[in-house]
Amino acid sequence: MKASLFLVCLALSNICCACSTEKNVDRITLGTFNMEWFGDNSADDHKPRSEADDKLLALVLSDIDADVLAVQEVENEEALKRLLQHIAKEGSSEYRIALGVSGGKQKVGFLYRKPVELVSVREIDAIAVEKGRTRAGLLAFFRVGGFEWAMLAVHLKSTSRADSTPELVQHSLALRTAQAAEILTFANSFQQTYSAKPLFILGDFNDSPGKKRTTLDILKHAPNLTFLTEDLASCSYSGLPTIDHIIAGSSATGRVLRGTLRTVNFRAMLPEKAAERVSDHCPVVVQFSPR
Repeated sequence: MKASLFLVCLALSNICCACSTEKNVDRITLGTFNMEWFGDNSADDHKPRSEADDKLLALVLSDIDADVLAVQEVENEEALKRLLQHIAKEGSSEYRIALGVSGGKQKVGFLYRKPVELVSVREIDAIAVEKGRTRAGLLAFFRVGGFEWAMLAVHLKSTSRADSTPELVQHSLALRTAQAAEILTFANSFQQTYSAKPLFILGDFNDSPGKKRTTLDILKHAPNLTFLTEDLASCSYSGLPTIDHIIAGSSATGRVLRGTLRTVNFRAMLPEKAAERVSDHCPVVVQFSPR
């Protein structure tokens, strides 16, 4: 009899603890971070990192303190697992990995930690409008308790020194414009199918909606999307707007907590050479309410 009562009390205690845990989750921190050619330290890495570099990056991720972080330019899971060992030593909660399969050495993915659970993940191939030159998006559904939301991680086409002629520059601009259109098509379809489910679109857009001439106009003017980061400045290039963005869908916008949008400007806190070893991008973070 005593044993039975003990088991009943133990079960009730576990239920109450679970309820208390759910109740205490009143905000979720989301972010996006381009990790700049973060590889597995093999001989063909574009930007090899030392252990000291990894430790610096781990400190930055600890400062971000995101429950879910969209990441770009990651070669593979082995690279992230190496980094996560250092993050654990910083006392942060253990992160899990969801990484896309396409994108070569510059994949997109997510890092997420308890109490967040990954429900499902899949690539959105339509965003890769030209194979070999553009990347697919990665869509993930996450859950905390009984609350579920979706996040789409993207990395749009850049215009860079590789575009050595005006024709190549125009082609890159056209590709990015086409990718923005595909993102809007996806967002419209998603919000029709899941009208009450919050959607966030995060990543490196390689452009800003704040520019007079931008490839992101179709997203900027979409009535069911809010460019939360439209007015954020770049941490790498003084006087320029950021190209790392967070967009909220119509069901997500009202859940965003005012005053929580920020850039984690590690470049202002580290010596220039150390900051360059981390990344040429700064993370962008925001919080929203799951209630």
